[in-house]
Amino acid sequence: MLTVLIVLAIVLAAGLVYLSRLPKDYEVRRSLTMRADRQTVFDRVRDFRTWADWSPWLLHEPDAKRDFSTAEDQPGGSYTWNGRAIGAGRLTHVRFDAPGRIEQRLEIQRPFKSGSDVWWEFAETDDGTEVAWCLRGSMPFLLRPMIPLVRQMIGKDFELGLALLRGQLDPDAPRPELRFEGETILQPQSALVIPFTGGMEAMVRAMEDGFPRLAGHLASLGVAPDGPPFSAYHKVNVKKNRFDCDMAIPAPADTVAAPFALKDFNGGRYYRVTLAGGYDYLELAWYAAVAHVRMLKLKLDKHRPMLEVYENDPSGVVSPKELRTALYLPLR
Repeated sequence: MLTVLIVLAIVLAAGLVYLSRLPKDYEVRRSLTMRADRQTVFDRVRDFRTWADWSPWLLHEPDAKRDFSTAEDQPGGSYTWNGRAIGAGRLTHVRFDAPGRIEQRLEIQRPFKSGSDVWWEFAETDDGTEVAWCLRGSMPFLLRPMIPLVRQMIGKDFELGLALLRGQLDPDAPRPELRFEGETILQPQSALVIPFTGGMEAMVRAMEDGFPRLAGHLASLGVAPDGPPFSAYHKVNVKKNRFDCDMAIPAPADTVAAPFALKDFNGGRYYRVTLAGGYDYLELAWYAAVAHVRMLKLKLDKHRPMLEVYENDPSGVVSPKELRTALYLPLR
């Protein structure tokens, strides 16, 4: 018994030493150039009443309760939010250095309590204004190993928010439009597929080659697709840049598949999210979709693939803004 206690004490001590060596503070910074002058961008960011148009958090719950202080667009001004999905908190303007910098204080009350310093930098460029959104925070002692994940999550939120803000300031700029449409039931279907395993860049090249080959095969057989093409993601490890997926075009179950394969996909309960915009925004769209499902406390079914359905043909659109993609997240 004494030996067991000694081993446990050593393990605990080693864990505490490991945690003590991890940094408690972290920073996140994301930037994007926008075709607008500094004063215009500065004024848009300082006006909390415009945040509902581009906030990456209010996007998930546009009906969340919001309250504004007097002179909310001046130093000392603030706004609060309270929602069932996005939680509750307050954002306060601390200091302005117009039109180059805004400093803010973020205080989250729910789903957990935390406080962070936030600041914005607006730098003039030949193409407009480079807008940087930054945050500095800290983690409790026992939660320090989570800092890399927290930085990644906040960074994705900032990237999405900046893209939405740019779309508000420059209607001609590329931007994502996301809609969280809710639960739906998909029917089982068969599809002609090409499997793929590898990294992101190789996957993009494989899709550019693979989907035309699948479509050409069906055309050579005189078989009309049973639906739009899609990708089925069975396993995704973003950290290791590894994707296990199928490129697929729905086809009748008796289709002659060779030299490809014919696969059956189970239907079931899914959550549907749609993206209007270029495929460059698919990564952010997936991040937002997964975050939204978690906010709703829904459980993903890891035994069925996530589906990325390309609802219109890229060759038939004038602008990437016209592209429509549906994301389906399998639910338990």
